[in-house]
Parts: sequence; C-alpha cells; structure tokens
Amino acid sequence: MSRLLCVIAFLLCHAIVQAQHRSFSNKSNSVGSVSSLETILMDQNFRSKDSTVVVDHLNELLQTAKAKKSAELEIIHDLLAADYYSKLSDKVNPRSDLCYKKALSSAKRIQNDELRLIVLIRQGYYYFVYRELEAAIPYFLQAGELIGQVDYKAVPLFSRHIHQISSFYGYIGNYSGAINLLQEGLPYCKDGTALHISMVNSMGVYSEKQQLLGQAVVHFQRALGIAERNQDSLWMGIIFGNLASIEEQKGNPYKAIRLLKENVRLSVKYSEHLDAMRSMIKLADVLIDVGGWQEAEGYLTRSEVYVKSKPFFLPIKTRIAKLRSEIASIKGYQADELLYLKQYVHYDDSLRATERYDELQRAYWQWQSDDFQRSIAAAHEERKTSLLLELAFGLLLTSVLIIVILLLNRSKNRHKIKSTMLEKEQLTYALEREVLNKELEKITNSWKEADEKSKESTSLIAGLQNDLEKLGKENTDIKVRSVEVLDELLKEPIMTDDRWTKFKLTFDQVFPDYLKKKKAKYPRLTEGDLRLLALMKLKYSNMGMSSLLGISMDGVKKGKQRLKKKMEDPSE
Repeated sequence: MSRLLCVIAFLLCHAIVQAQHRSFSNKSNSVGSVSSLETILMDQNFRSKDSTVVVDHLNELLQTAKAKKSAELEIIHDLLAADYYSKLSDKVNPRSDLCYKKALSSAKRIQNDELRLIVLIRQGYYYFVYRELEAAIPYFLQAGELIGQVDYKAVPLFSRHIHQISSFYGYIGNYSGAINLLQEGLPYCKDGTALHISMVNSMGVYSEKQQLLGQAVVHFQRALGIAERNQDSLWMGIIFGNLASIEEQKGNPYKAIRLLKENVRLSVKYSEHLDAMRSMIKLADVLIDVGGWQEAEGYLTRSEVYVKSKPFFLPIKTRIAKLRSEIASIKGYQADELLYLKQYVHYDDSLRATERYDELQRAYWQWQSDDFQRSIAAAHEERKTSLLLELAFGLLLTSVLIIVILLLNRSKNRHKIKSTMLEKEQLTYALEREVLNKELEKITNSWKEADEKSKESTSLIAGLQNDLEKLGKENTDIKVRSVEVLDELLKEPIMTDDRWTKFKLTFDQVFPDYLKKKKAKYPRLTEGDLRLLALMKLKYSNMGMSSLLGISMDGVKKGKQRLKKKMEDPSE
C-alpha cells in the first residue's frame, strides 16, 4: 500500500514539473521572437505614402507567415493591415475592423497574452483616435486587466503601446491612472528616444492637469534634460511651450512669452505644425494680456494656416474667434468684433455639445470600468471557490483511495470465502438447471412423439376418408357424418390446456419470469400469444407450432403477425 501511495505522489509531482516546464518553454520562445516582431512593426515601408509599397510588403509578410506557419507573424500582418486601411480611409472602416478581429482571434487561439495585449490596445486606440469612445472602452478595459498578468519583456514595443493606452486614460480624465501606466512602461523604453521624451513630458502634462505644478515642472525639466542631451530640438520646443504654461499660471507672462516664442520657432523649423499652431494661439493670448495685441494678431494669422475643417480643430477655431473679437474690441472695430463674436458663439455651442458628449462618454467609461471591476472581482471569487472545491475534492479523493486500499487488503480473505460459496451456488444452480433442461427435453420429446402420431393419424384418417368417399357414393348420409367426425379429429390440438399448464411450469423454471415480463410489458397478450412466445423461444418452426397448437401454417403466421403488432404498439 505504501509503495502505491509513493507512486501516486511521484506521478502528481512529475505532472506539475512538466506543466511548469511547458509554461517556461512557451515564455522563452515568445521572448526570443520579440525583437523580430518589433523590427517588423517599426518597418517604415509599412508607413510609406506609396500605397503600392505598403501593399507589396503586406503581401510579402503574409506569404512568409504562411510559409513558416507562424501565427505570430499573421497577427503582426493583420495589425499592420488594419493601420494601412485606417490611414487610407481616415476613419473607422470595416476592413480595419476585420483585421483587428482576426488578430485578436489568432492571439486567443495560440494563447499568447502578450500579443493579445497589443491587439487590444491598438484596436482601442484606433477607435479612440476617431473619437468612437464607446467602441474603444471594452478593449482598453480588457487591456488594463491584462497588463498586470503578462511578461512585459515579451510584449513587442511594450512602452509604445503603454503610451497609447495612457493617452486614453488622460483624455477621460484619469490622470493618475495615465501616470501609473507611463511609469510601468518607462523602464522598457530606450533612453534618449523621442518616445522616452514624450512619455516623461506626458507625465508632466497630466500632473499639470491635476494642478500639481511642482511635480509637473519636475517632469518637464527631466524631459527637457533628455531632449537637450540628445539634441532633440523639436522636443525642446514642445517642452518650452509646456513650461511656458506653468510660468503663466505662476504670474510670469514675459518669461512665458520667451518660452512660447522659442517653442514656435523650433516647431516651425521641424514642421511640427500642430504644436506650432497651438503655441502661436497660446502666445497670442498671453501677448493680448500684456498689451501686445498687434503682435498677437500676427501670430493668430499664422496659426490659421494650419487649421483644417475637422472636428479635432473645433476648440482651436473657438479660441481663435474669441481672441479675434478681443483684438477687434481693442482696435474699436465693432463690426469685426460682432462678426468674430458670432463665430465664437457658433463654435462654442458646437464645442459645448461635443464636450457634453465627451462628458457622457467619460461617465460611460467610469460605469463600464466599475462594472468590469465588479465582474473581475466576482470571477476571482468564483475561481477561489472553485480552487477550494478542487482542493477539498482532491483531499477527499485521496482519503477515499487510502480507505479503499485498506479495505481491499482486509477483504482479501472474505473475498476468497465468498468466491468459494459463489462457486458452490453456481454448481448447485447448474445441476438444477440441468434437471430442468432434461425435464423440458422430455416434454418436448413427448410432443414430438405426439406430433408423429398425429401425422400417422392424419395419414390413416386420410386413407379412411378415401375409402369412405367410395362408400359415400352409394350412401350420402354416411359420407357427411364421416367427414364431420374426421374434421373434429384433425382439429384436436396436441397442446391441451393440461399439457400447457405442465409445460408452462417447467418453462418458467428454465426461463424465469420470461413470460411474466412479457405479459407485464404488453398487457394485451393472450394465453395463445404466450404459447406462441414460448414455442418461439424454444426455436420451433412454423410447422412444429402448427402441429403442437393444432392450427394451420397460415394460422401460425397470422398469430405471429398479431403478436408482433401488439408488441410494437401496446394500444393496438
């Protein structure tokens, strides 16, 4: 018994070690392929302005994935194809949706949570960019839950994808959540890169949103130091603009103006038009406050060059119209002031409607987030309960196994005794059955003898019938009476009621309850039906049944048909 328990314990330990080894091997293989996947994701050929170049590279990547039977490469292909279609149509579109759906399905199928994470983030960001927040929320929620469960080193471009999801958190007003995500991603970001600077700068922006100006300055100065160390003038200009906002809030407008002018200069130099536009408008606002409305007017005119007729630029248009009306008021141009005020009111109404929608979306996010967290908590509790039940069941099963082994050892002798007694009972039963079989055989043989005698009688009666027919030609009355007597003799069955009673008693002993069960199952069976069933059980032929029952062959066949019908449908 102890050796058996040791074997069971060894097998359990071996299974656990094998499972851990498989898990480690899967992770190792995943980590080994991260760099190659990152290289493909960052390949600029997939972002070429020439559609032919992009399509050719996508087809080449898909062929490689199929040739290598690599689900990972197929997922990367689907993500890059989704990017291409979204840029091509500049909106949410069915082809991008389908690509994301395929990528997510493949990641789930191969059980790769690291790739599933980037698919969720990229699909959520795709909807977020085109401001379909309701569609983006479920993907960001799932990604947020998955972030704490994956190996960050095994996630391709982990810091870049973290930056994307943090921008969504910042948009919905969850600034602390955005900062926490950025802090998670920073250790995996290459030092000195534009992405590194952007992530640190974003932490400053979100701190400023929370009115944590001291922390904001720390982050901005850190980002500026990285930019200066790597001679990234573009980012230096952007950070100057952010520091200018801090200085304005501190009451230092002229310092803010110097920083904003440097921001404008560098942004224009490096064709960062959106940042240049925002900086020019901010600069015009500060200049008006200090009386430099003429210079402010020039910056507003320059900024309008970059404004486009897209929903994204609605806040920009609103602010420009307001500043234009202020300058017209200072100049005393009432007609222009009224014109710009009308534009401002129009844009502001549209903006407020948009902001109300955004507020609703943020509230929807919060509701969805709370509901998602509740469902996660419920799932954790369910898993915990399931684990406890499995543990209890395992202990119970082990206990039962031990008890069974003990009982088996104790019951060996009892089993031997029972086996001996069973053998004796089987021998006794066999003897009794042999006696009954002999008795049944005797009855059957007597029936056969009676059958043979019946055939002889039939033959004799037939001969007599011929002789009587000859005599009947002379005397008709004698012929009629003789035929009636012969018919009665021919109709007399071999299996009389007395013989049936005796036969049934013996049959029931050889085949216990056979007829009784048939009668119980099919209550409409008659005694004649039971006689047929008994003879059929004994493998009698139709001719044998005809002789024993004293009916014709057709009568036997019809009886069998009626019997079959009753047994197929008891209602008949």
